[in-house]
Amino acid sequence: MRINNNVGMWAIRYLQNLQTQQTSHHQALTQATVPIQQNVAFGAIAERIRSQVNGYREAMVSTYNAIGVMNVAEGGLQNVSNNLQRMRELAVQASNGTLSESERAALQQEFSQLAQGINKVVEQTTYNNRRVLGGDIKDMQVQLGPNEGQQMKVTLPGMDIKSLGLENVNLNSTENAQNALKALDKAIENVSNTRSYVGSVTNRLEGAARELSNTMLNLTSSVSVLTGTDMARTMMDFIRIRLQEQATAGVFSQSNVNAMNVLRLLG
Repeated sequence: MRINNNVGMWAIRYLQNLQTQQTSHHQALTQATVPIQQNVAFGAIAERIRSQVNGYREAMVSTYNAIGVMNVAEGGLQNVSNNLQRMRELAVQASNGTLSESERAALQQEFSQLAQGINKVVEQTTYNNRRVLGGDIKDMQVQLGPNEGQQMKVTLPGMDIKSLGLENVNLNSTENAQNALKALDKAIENVSNTRSYVGSVTNRLEGAARELSNTMLNLTSSVSVLTGTDMARTMMDFIRIRLQEQATAGVFSQSNVNAMNVLRLLG
């Protein structure tokens, strides 16, 4: 279902509102100063903490973006896995030498449609215009902390039919069906291993995000004592609004999103 015009106009207004809030929070963060009655030493401390907070903020955004990539990848991999399992069932049926030509042709037709479906999933599984399962995620660097050396690299293999080694597989004969079974077993194992990798990376990213959030909240609370701005609340709102902006903007790039799901996600 394509998002209708009403939802599209809502998304535009919602995004404009978020951008206005984002600008306000950014100004509050950058202009927060030490009250005059406090001494210069407090000011120096506040500025050092503010610098650390900025580093943690960028690391948190980087981490959450990477979590988004992993979540999108898992959704696509689930669809690919479902198609492969059904293709294997068809290959088992096609291994029966007593099938008539029409029966084998029907199996081959569904088999081909499922293969095309996998390629379609790969093309449509995107994050920030990058094909998550199309080989576009190579050595993606994720900043897990504010300091040098606190990075991890993420690579996701291609999951299209060619990358899975199924480009020339068919069920046109009993022998071909047997060969298809072998190829499909390898492809299914490949997808399973990739899903395990995605799961382990997601767990690591979520752990890093929790640690970043706790540390940054403590730091921003410290700055709040020294400045005229509620830094903790403002910083949390700043990040929340930034992520909501990205989610709202994504409404326009997805052609297969249920409108009510979008409203539920962003509301």
